Order: sequence, then structure tokens, then C-alpha cells
Amino acid sequence: MAQVDKSTHAGSAIVANRIKGDGTAPKYAHWGTGTTGAVVGDTALETARAESRVAGTETIVTTTQTNDTYQVVSTLTCAGTPAAITEYGQFDASVAGNMLIRSTFDAINLQVGDSIQFTSKFKLAAT
Repeated sequence: MAQVDKSTHAGSAIVANRIKGDGTAPKYAHWGTGTTGAVVGDTALETARAESRVAGTETIVTTTQTNDTYQVVSTLTCAGTPAAITEYGQFDASVAGNMLIRSTFDAINLQVGDSIQFTSKFKLAAT
């Protein structure tokens, strides 16, 4: 599956605020059917679905260096109408808020009641 993941400019502000001790954890997952590739200037999903955002489970994991990655695991369930899901976003609020990450990928076709479990990783790297 082709996938494009982008942390956003707003995501950088989220991280800076969290380091300072301000802001809300970006643990809220949402999905959509937009097909335009993810870019760093994204502030919202292209075509968000009507389902509510879901608060995921947050952990700190190791990708390259000990504890260098913020991970959120969340499960979204298709309601209302079938869908071809092609984008994912992670936000710092259950409604509105700022987007940390947007991903676009090949369509995953769902029927009502089907679910997708997303694992989102935001890796911090020393420079």
C-alpha cells in the first residue's frame, strides 16, 4: 500500500507547547476519503467522515533511540454508509483543534460496522 505521512506545521507547535507544559496531547484520531497527498501545511483532513474522532491509547516507544517516538493506537469504526478510507489525521482535540499528522494511502474499502486500527508514530530525532 502506498502511504504518505506528514507531520504538519501545526504539529510542530503542538510539540513545542507540550515541551513547555501547555496544550493537549494529540491523541484524537479521525479518517476521511480525501485523495490529495499529505503536505506539511495541512490543517485538516481533505474529506473527513461524519464519524466522531476517537481518543487513542498513547505510549512512548523506541524506534531508533530509547523512547524517541510518540505512538497512538486508535480504532475507528465505519457508521452510516460504506466508505473507501484514504486518509488519517491525528489531532489535539476531539473537535476542531490542531492536526499533528496526516497520512494518505491506497483505499481501504469498508462496510458499515467494519473497523480499522491505526498505529501512528511521531518520531523525534536529534539534530
